[in-house]
Amino acid sequence: MAFLTYQEVLEAAGNGRKHLLLGNGFSIGCDARFRYDSLYAYAKEEGLSGRAQAVFERLGTNNFEGVLRALDDTAFVAEVYGLAPGAEPTPTITDDAEQIKRVLVSAVAGRHLDLPSDVPDEKKAACVEFLTPYYNVFTTNYDLLLYWVEMHGLDVLKGRDGFRAPPGNPDAPYLEFHERVGGEKGIFFLHGALHLYVANGEIRKQSWVRTGTRLTTLVRDGLAAGQYPVFVAEGDAEKKRDQITRNGYLSYVLGKFERLEGPLVLFGLALGESDRHIGNTIADARDIWNVFVGIYEEEGTPEANAIVRACELMIQRREENIAARREYRIPLDVRYFDSKTAKPWG
Repeated sequence: MAFLTYQEVLEAAGNGRKHLLLGNGFSIGCDARFRYDSLYAYAKEEGLSGRAQAVFERLGTNNFEGVLRALDDTAFVAEVYGLAPGAEPTPTITDDAEQIKRVLVSAVAGRHLDLPSDVPDEKKAACVEFLTPYYNVFTTNYDLLLYWVEMHGLDVLKGRDGFRAPPGNPDAPYLEFHERVGGEKGIFFLHGALHLYVANGEIRKQSWVRTGTRLTTLVRDGLAAGQYPVFVAEGDAEKKRDQITRNGYLSYVLGKFERLEGPLVLFGLALGESDRHIGNTIADARDIWNVFVGIYEEEGTPEANAIVRACELMIQRREENIAARREYRIPLDVRYFDSKTAKPWG
């Protein structure tokens, strides 16, 4: 199986509307501080419990979602076998899982670049060029990089996100999610983001333009005040989807993803077990037929084989949909490309 180059992907996807889904590899390509091992080191400095650290070390991973999944499975087994702690005020597995989620948010915010200018203009310009061919851009990342690039290239990219001034309060220091993007170009945070939060039942977006305060400062001030960003950090794919459907903005974004029409390009995603809900959504999307999946590792490596296996499960699910439902008529065509040939940051 020979990998395509990224240029061959663009040629195969054609000149019509095509869409992009970004994963953590996109952010790592900009700055290594977004690697999981970097976040884990910061999380330990922020007071990650010794019990949680022992789980990370035992599993030999720095992947927060993998550890959260392990803790969730352990809590389930403990409950089934009557081993769950009682009502005494001792720390529990679920307590540590919740702490990991909170520390993950703090770690991403704490390790984040401070200013858009920390990403050189030539890098942002290269990324604008990378994003330009796509109509809708989705990301599973929590950081601000995509938002910064979108603002840098707004005249070219013209992506809308559905946030605007609150009705009756045009001078508010924040924006609220009120509008559906419809058929216009869009930028969407599938798992939430640092600059999105909930207040008074509304999904709000931090705004530098309206406050004169940089976003990273607004995010950190919010954390200090106990105001946590909208952030899907579950380790289990089904729990992730459940959390998404409970949030008005995230539910809308997932629905938008489900209704995509045209080729879809995946860049920077490992498609691990915690991303199974993404694979299932792609397989169930009736108007996504061609999927191009980026693989960073060499062909035949365990990492590459895991991505291929995840895609095979998507193809199988689509085949099952075709067999069971009349509205599914076209199989899923998945092709792979070498992520290193994409160069989103130049």
